[in-house]
Amino acid sequence: MESQEDDVNSLIAVLKHEKDSHVRAKAVEALGKIGDARVVEPLMQALKDEHWDVRRKAAWALGNIGDVRGVEPLIHALRDEYADVREDAAWALGNIGDARSVEPLIHALRDEYADVRRQAARSLAALTVLNEEIVKAMIHDCESKLELEEHEREDFQKIKRLYEQEHKRLRTERSG
Repeated sequence: MESQEDDVNSLIAVLKHEKDSHVRAKAVEALGKIGDARVVEPLMQALKDEHWDVRRKAAWALGNIGDVRGVEPLIHALRDEYADVREDAAWALGNIGDARSVEPLIHALRDEYADVRRQAARSLAALTVLNEEIVKAMIHDCESKLELEEHEREDFQKIKRLYEQEHKRLRTERSG
């Protein structure tokens, strides 16, 4: 057990002090696979790294660990300048399954990149399976507040249908 503790401490040190972003990204990935609760704080800090790939892997790692402490920083990561970071943040939020993610994921349905929108829809579908009444009410509420041009409303409806398809698929998987 002490060996794993040494490994975790070494990886955290690499994450904090290594100049090479590729090495930091590998350290983040390894920490995410270990899944020790001690790594959540350093991974949350890694979401602020200067290099997008480190931030992307930190989002994945936090989602893989599933600790709710990562929810707020992941919500913030949905506004990252890089689509890959936003996509992994959306995945992570769906994997953690915390209701605080619903409204930010609804907003991510309007992201300029299709992969981010698709992942937000999938994550919302996963959250809906857990909290169906709450999520559906929040989606309806958010949709009614949106002030969209006609073409934007049509785009939102397309993404909403994707969400509904994902929700149906997940319900079928979990019941069968």
